[in-house]
Amino acid sequence: EPIMKKAGAIVTNRGGRTCHAAIIARELGIPAIVGCGDATDNLSVGKEVTVSCAEGDTGNIYEGLLKFERTEQDLGEIPKVGMKIMMNVGNPETAFTFGQLPND
Repeated sequence: EPIMKKAGAIVTNRGGRTCHAAIIARELGIPAIVGCGDATDNLSVGKEVTVSCAEGDTGNIYEGLLKFERTEQDLGEIPKVGMKIMMNVGNPETAFTFGQLPND
């Protein structure tokens, strides 16, 4: 099984919103912070951190395991957006799930 499927988050030194790591992280539903510069120099095996992408455009890495609350949205409540949504899905396992999103 690919290591990214086992990861709780993805952190890279280089990359941007459209890099491979960011796209795969979105498909897997895990946070990704890309283009950090020196993140892998500061992180070590076994070090507990919290990776958060909830604060806006910039992701943050916090020392230790922070408490958080997870909420789920029922996709049946999302209104149609009035346009065709097209996606570039690189993970065949998620294609059916993404295909259920409401669109015209």
